Amino acid sequence: METTFSIWKTSRSIYLNFLNSYTLEQLNYIPEGMSNNIIWNMGHIIAAQQGLVYRLSGLTPIISETFIDKYKNGSKPDELTTQEEVNEIKALLTSTLDQTLVDYEEGKFKNYQEYQTKTGFLLKNLEDALQFNNYHEGIHLGFIMKIKKYIELLI
Repeated sequence: METTFSIWKTSRSIYLNFLNSYTLEQLNYIPEGMSNNIIWNMGHIIAAQQGLVYRLSGLTPIISETFIDKYKNGSKPDELTTQEEVNEIKALLTSTLDQTLVDYEEGKFKNYQEYQTKTGFLLKNLEDALQFNNYHEGIHLGFIMKIKKYIELLI
């Protein structure tokens, strides 16, 4: 699992670089023909990880239900994200990774409810979920890179 966590740390580092490189207006920008923005994608990967890893392991997520509801599958940005919310997402990108690693090392993940993803993956255990999480975060990094191209046209 060392490689899985290493990939995840690198992924989150890339997300943090985006947060530090764009203005609040750019983070909130939704290009024509798209349904979300950079900051929503970041909130979504945090919410999704909590569901994939904590909920399906029978554990309470380490973030609020309000946050999860705002960024869950099927949600869209319904208002501009504030700087305070961006700061929260920035902190959660690191803290959720760090806490998951601690919880993993302490053996807190004892059970796992199998889950069939919308993309066709069957997650049978925690290791599957952690690896799928990296795949999922990669998909959303691709969406962010697409949005980045639109933002660069505006600059």
